[in-house]
Amino acid sequence: MKSSKNLKIIFLSGSSSGENLRYYDLNSDGFFVGSWAGLFARRLKVYKPELDISIWRAEPVVKKPLKKRIYDLDGIIWPCKGMLIKNVLSAGMYLMILKLSLRHRVIIHYHSLFDRFILIRFLLPPNVKLVLSHHGGIPPEKGTLKDLFYRLIYRYASAITYLSIGARDYLMSIEVPVTKIHFLPVGADFNLFRPADQNEARKKLGLDPDTVYAIYVGAFYRLKSVDIILDIYNKLKAHYNFSVIFVGGEDNESNDLYNEVKNSGCPCFGRQVFTDMPEFYNAADFYIHPAFNPAFGGLDVAWIEALACNIPVLSPQLNYLDFDCTELGVSIESPEDALLKTEYLIKEYGKYNKCRETAIKRLDANNAIMERLMTIYNSVAKGI
Repeated sequence: MKSSKNLKIIFLSGSSSGENLRYYDLNSDGFFVGSWAGLFARRLKVYKPELDISIWRAEPVVKKPLKKRIYDLDGIIWPCKGMLIKNVLSAGMYLMILKLSLRHRVIIHYHSLFDRFILIRFLLPPNVKLVLSHHGGIPPEKGTLKDLFYRLIYRYASAITYLSIGARDYLMSIEVPVTKIHFLPVGADFNLFRPADQNEARKKLGLDPDTVYAIYVGAFYRLKSVDIILDIYNKLKAHYNFSVIFVGGEDNESNDLYNEVKNSGCPCFGRQVFTDMPEFYNAADFYIHPAFNPAFGGLDVAWIEALACNIPVLSPQLNYLDFDCTELGVSIESPEDALLKTEYLIKEYGKYNKCRETAIKRLDANNAIMERLMTIYNSVAKGI
């Protein structure tokens, strides 16, 4: 018999170890929700205002729980004291979950995969369910201790969401029931990211009106195959009026191709305010994303933002989608294939004029993705 207790959803992510303070003040709204967990929590609250939602994170920079009512959510930053699971769950957090379970049906949505957090499943009462979400990272090698651990434990999660084909196939290989496995991308804000006049965008950014521009957004490193993008550009620039707009990148050790990008001759822009990004996408003709590095296990949000601006995409990650992607751009299989299909898109990008119309039905973060998420929660909550 279904319980009459109200449903409470706790969005949980691991500690930033103080890194969030690089971008947010301790008492700012962003410090509480500056994570994938916070992004999903905010969007879900707008989509379903009646839901009781909290956003939690443990941080070493606070000495006692720091609470704030923000975006109609209950935000709590917990101190890293008495940690039961390193960087994620303290004794205080666990005791609060037990207390909440006396009055509520509880779903804990933890925004990470391939770590030890699943162990909490064995410390929770039956009316507390656990949803795990993949935002990056790769499965362990077969036969390792981690692999054995996941094979024994992951089936006890209430639901698991994935981004990459590799993560999906691994979950199925360790016999997580298929009914518990769901594709759940972050999606893009189709209200913010919209098509706009290309000539105006190029004029504002100081770009040539007649050049065919690809665009890449993110860190300048090999992990996301920026080296392949530079190689493609160098091979094609003599044959076509073609260039690449690079947005992002910082001069630090995490951006191992920063100097190569800066010296490439391509227009290069640093980190941008999120709300200014539509202008960059609208200045481009297509998004280039030859992400073949097996160490990168996520799914980039940037190319979904490009689709929202009606810009086609060149990426192997189009194959991750669980629907027909032929109107969204061109999928690629190898660096050699990426070169050939970049040349194709330089000539034919104009054929892909239904990117936004097709993508909004499945990848709109405010509606389509929230509908997917609620389907997962409704399945999990049955019978609690």
